[in-house]
Amino acid sequence: MLITGVGMGFALPTLVGAAAAALPPHRFATGSAVTTMARRTGALLGVALMVTLLGEPGTADAALTAFRHGWVAAVAALALRKPAAAGIPDGAPVAVRPRSVVPDLPDR
Repeated sequence: MLITGVGMGFALPTLVGAAAAALPPHRFATGSAVTTMARRTGALLGVALMVTLLGEPGTADAALTAFRHGWVAAVAALALRKPAAAGIPDGAPVAVRPRSVVPDLPDR
């Protein structure tokens, strides 16, 4: 648990920072919120799938079989990540500088 906590502590700020790096300043809050929402939704679906696969085994053999099914599902999800992300272009989009809300004043 300690190693997982340290790994997540290093990975999550980097993930949110990388996702929001190309955003203009006025979109940073929305971009980081969308990234966090997608991460939490993925965690929710992953836990729900694992609970569905594991179920409530009645014997030790059934528990071992369910545990193996959970690992097979995790490996399958890992194998499907690349084809699922194939349509996402490489690299972050170039940030567009927002227009100023104060109009340009003529020189006097």
